[in-house]
Amino acid sequence: MNTKAPSKAGGLLALLLLPCLQAAEPVASPEKTDTDGKPVVGVYYYPWYRGGREWRQVMRQHLQPPQQPKLGRYRSDDPDVIGDHIAQSLQGGIDFWAVSWWGPDTQTDVNFRDAILPHPDSGKLKYAVLYEATGRMGRFASPDYQHWIPDLTYLQERYFNLPSYLRINGKPVVFVYLTREYFRNKGAEALKETRERFPDLYLVGDDVFGAGYRAEWARNFDAVTAYDVYGQSVGRFGGTRKAVDFLAANYRHAKAEANSVGTAFMPTIAPGYNDTAVRRGHPGRARYFTDQPGSKEGDLFRSMIRDVAVPLLDARCGNVMMVTSFNEWYEDTQIEATSGTADPSAKDDSETGEYYTGGDRYEDYGPLYLDILREELR
Repeated sequence: MNTKAPSKAGGLLALLLLPCLQAAEPVASPEKTDTDGKPVVGVYYYPWYRGGREWRQVMRQHLQPPQQPKLGRYRSDDPDVIGDHIAQSLQGGIDFWAVSWWGPDTQTDVNFRDAILPHPDSGKLKYAVLYEATGRMGRFASPDYQHWIPDLTYLQERYFNLPSYLRINGKPVVFVYLTREYFRNKGAEALKETRERFPDLYLVGDDVFGAGYRAEWARNFDAVTAYDVYGQSVGRFGGTRKAVDFLAANYRHAKAEANSVGTAFMPTIAPGYNDTAVRRGHPGRARYFTDQPGSKEGDLFRSMIRDVAVPLLDARCGNVMMVTSFNEWYEDTQIEATSGTADPSAKDDSETGEYYTGGDRYEDYGPLYLDILREELR
């Protein structure tokens, strides 16, 4: 299921992951290498918020009472917001942002180029681009690759040589969203030209989804990963132990297949999912175990760290693990801190009082998820 299909929620969406060849060298990430066995933590970061009314498309704005980000309904180009997001990332032990990118001179590009990177604290993290293929390649059935090489040329000229840009094995990293739709059994010429024109590019493909991943699919990339955690875990089985076990089994198989052809694997985890304020068809899921009495907010995320991400770290790409996401509020996958001031709620402002929540309890969790990351991975 494509849970990250294009939608216009204030101009949102989509992520692309990129690959890794054989990685046995350290990741150029703050103070960590693959030799110490510790994870290098990346988060998907969205610089598309413009404040004001667009936040009504965030599910937590419909809760009774509403739950706000710690920083309120912010703008992504606000220096104070960027500084606080960097501080929150450091609090959680996060090493880099994979920044959603929709093309040259789009809002995401301008905010990355002119607001995030020039920020006085930007050097405390590393950055990579999450290439939003849905906005650049069009329909899955008949992709248009005309922007692909020019976009990579732009990124190379603008970002790849910056000291703060993430490198693996000395190569600049690009994550490409939904390669499983755009480059599986298609796009061979575009990929061939990519390798000829950009031999030093470290390409990470958002290529893993569900059971049965094949080694032949991984050959195109230096590393493979999965953006969509929901669709292959809690979306299918709810907030249950079975969902976590199913995700781990999918990843374990995918890692073995990828490694067999020299491609690395990056496990991805997520705290939850609820996009009911922007789309239909994807029931929201609790952020706790619904099949374990007394389960608390964050238990699902903690279990994914312990039972999915850490056991499947791959030294080939410097033990990188990904989190979906730092601040994708439209899909409620964010680990960014909330204000922490509202009471827990299973009620919303819909006619039934439960359209958005599905009857699940939502906590105004504050910095909980940043704290869980730090505690589990330090």
